[in-house]
Amino acid sequence: MLLTKCRLSKALQLTLAVIKPDAMAHPLMVEALHQSILDNNFVIVRRKDLVWRREDSERFYAEHSGRFFYQRLVEFMSSGPMRAYILAREDAIQHWRELMGPTKVFQARYTSPGSLRAQFGLTDTRNTTHGSDSTESARREFAFFFPDFRVEEWMEMEEPGFRSGQIHYDHHNHIHTLSATS
Repeated sequence: MLLTKCRLSKALQLTLAVIKPDAMAHPLMVEALHQSILDNNFVIVRRKDLVWRREDSERFYAEHSGRFFYQRLVEFMSSGPMRAYILAREDAIQHWRELMGPTKVFQARYTSPGSLRAQFGLTDTRNTTHGSDSTESARREFAFFFPDFRVEEWMEMEEPGFRSGQIHYDHHNHIHTLSATS
């Protein structure tokens, strides 16, 4: 799939998207979530499946330490496989957050019934997905999941090609890559 009609004038924004262990336990759900990413015009820059140790979860969620949900969240996020993505598009953070819907599943079902959390979420912790809430958070969160990824390098070297639409979806690796002609 060559996306040549997707010429954008505004620089692409990057965001982190995570499919949590509750969703990863169901292959058809993972496939539906991945397809939603593609259907909503996100470009998949990086993708990785991983399992966190408890210490990884504690570090990632350190800002929530001491809150009532912290231990439950730490245990859940280290309970099984998850999938992390770096996604790109114009206003990626806002669009991914809208696609996910509210954190609280009951609220998502009431106010955003078409959202991913409304469709697939189970509880406020097992709510299927995570997404960065700002560019600063995205940069910090990339380091947890993709320690070798350099935002500035990608923006300088790859973003112009991605923005011009000279990309190809690699069905084997499930990511977008620059076309050989770009």
